[in-house]
Amino acid sequence: MEDIIAHFCINCGTKIPDKAKFCPNCGEQVELSVEQAKETDVPESIEAPSLAEAREAVNKNFTLLDPGEEFRHYKILRMLNKDSEGIKYIAEKDNREYILKVFYKSSFHNMHTLLELQLRLSRLNNLKDSHTARVVEVNQSHSPAYMAVEYIHGVSLAELRKYNPERITEDMVRDLGHKLIESGKTVRDHGLTISSLTLNGVMLKDDDEIVILSSGINYEDVDEREDVFIVAKIMAQLLAKNPLSQRLYDEDRLRSSKYVPIVGVSKDLNKVLSEALHRNINQRYENLEALDAAIHKLPPVAGAELCSQQDVRILEDGQVLSEKAMPRGRIEYGFWALVILVIIAIAMLFTTNIYTVIFGAKSDKLQYTGFSFGADDADDDSLRAPSAKLPPREARKPLQTTYGDLKINRDDPRRSVIPPEDSPAPVKKVLSPKGPGANFVYIEPGTYGFGRTGNNQSHNVSLSGFYINKHEVSQAQWNRLMKPARVSEVGDKLPVDNVSWFDIAIYCNGLSEIEGLNPAYKIRGVGASRVVTCDFQANGYRLPTEAEWEYAAKAGKFFSYSGSEDPADVAWYRDNSAGKLRQPGLKDANAYGLYDLSGNVSEWVWDWYDANYIRALPTFVNPSGPATGTQKTIRGGNVMNSEGRNLNILWREKGDPNRGYPFVGFRLVRTK
Repeated sequence: MEDIIAHFCINCGTKIPDKAKFCPNCGEQVELSVEQAKETDVPESIEAPSLAEAREAVNKNFTLLDPGEEFRHYKILRMLNKDSEGIKYIAEKDNREYILKVFYKSSFHNMHTLLELQLRLSRLNNLKDSHTARVVEVNQSHSPAYMAVEYIHGVSLAELRKYNPERITEDMVRDLGHKLIESGKTVRDHGLTISSLTLNGVMLKDDDEIVILSSGINYEDVDEREDVFIVAKIMAQLLAKNPLSQRLYDEDRLRSSKYVPIVGVSKDLNKVLSEALHRNINQRYENLEALDAAIHKLPPVAGAELCSQQDVRILEDGQVLSEKAMPRGRIEYGFWALVILVIIAIAMLFTTNIYTVIFGAKSDKLQYTGFSFGADDADDDSLRAPSAKLPPREARKPLQTTYGDLKINRDDPRRSVIPPEDSPAPVKKVLSPKGPGANFVYIEPGTYGFGRTGNNQSHNVSLSGFYINKHEVSQAQWNRLMKPARVSEVGDKLPVDNVSWFDIAIYCNGLSEIEGLNPAYKIRGVGASRVVTCDFQANGYRLPTEAEWEYAAKAGKFFSYSGSEDPADVAWYRDNSAGKLRQPGLKDANAYGLYDLSGNVSEWVWDWYDANYIRALPTFVNPSGPATGTQKTIRGGNVMNSEGRNLNILWREKGDPNRGYPFVGFRLVRTK
């Protein structure tokens, strides 16, 4: 019997672990530990107290009530359960049943806890709503304090889902959502919140009306979008009847993972739940009223298109796999290693000079040549003269113009469309300046938070208006003026990549001259010693500054990606592109009508790179980057990046302006 006194809390009766200083249930300080008891001078001959005596000692600080006992005119019928605040009983008074909650004294020891509890109880006492349990009495002055709430005859939603899932229909859940929303608004009007409500905290009465128990109502300063989340969470948990899929809709998982549509539920309701349960609070419905309006607008369930299985099954651990995916058998490592070696050998045969290295002169070095198949670089076969023989590579030098290295020399038979030497030189057509065309969007002047995202609305940069290309520059556009680049994947409509920053400056000036515009760039010197300056007042084509690029990418929103919080909506990246470039414009545009500012290819911008530049801006009006540097800035992420940091709209990279990089391209801007 000695352990009974030493190991039980005198406040709530919970068993206390050895050497614990506080009760794990109610937080009451332990007055006498086991070790302290051994060190006392209590004579060993003293008989240990009986169980009744031990209970009497406990009841000095906490009252345990037996069935049939009276407590403040309430007759105890049976003990229900206990929580961190006290113990609940089913009690009777005037032939009506109530939930009687007797609070631990420790709940009133801490001043902060006491104030919060008192505010909650006083507001619960004034709460009058047909869908919330009516608080009959609150007595904070009695020792111990207690409250009485009407007893609801029915089942909790958790019990309904477990034992009678066949009663749950989409129509019922929609109706339940309306009632939860109406009660949630009433609760918020009283300075309370349903942010901790669960399926166990909602009762379904015998007449199919719902009642929110007081245990699910808290006194907290919570954003209303959290209450939106809770209502949608309860609806989703009810609709997910399959025990194997219910774990997908646990609150912790919903807050950390993307919403998975519920099979067998209308696509329209799934869309509403997806927005209400968005991981980013800023992407949810603004308030309960907005969620209610969205549910009201849903078409009738009868005839609605349901979300089908679509060859997807939900595993117990929440992983989503294709139904067609067969269980993995034992891996034959030797076989697959041989297959990989064969693929590598074939790739090297067609993309390198390995044949020459093995069977040719010893001085030959292994080099990457690309997929040549006996021909030269990827040129348009339609321009090749029939049966024409190609001159040696060294004879085919680029043609120099005022705007850089453009096309292959005119004695190349593949460029037979170029007039021969004895033909009169064509007259260069100089176009009058004109607008940039429908492929450009004008961005109005404005201010925004450079280098900031989320809901940070603090603006620190002001920009003038400018035109920007809707899409990244394509290979066909590049090949009109410049030598074809060694792109990652050939295709006229695909974005050009693997082009150097300096070559882009040449391209911009060449395009400006052709269209009769004033070139924005002044290029001096050759090779790595080239110096490029920019006249931002010129109307010619140029690269955007880093501030202009981010301003256009954000489009006045606070998304993590350009146009959406979900990268799959707006970007080609590793998870959905298989590492291959895609034609621009296939994903959603951002609010300015611009495509692929996140994903596909990363994009060169004008600015020199400095890791600390944005944090210590030297100017706040049209910033154009550091005055000097060795690396140029790259923004936007590409098909080799996964969802997250490297694809984020604020991610910054750097590159040598003298060389090109796979999956790094560009888009053009013009000053108005």
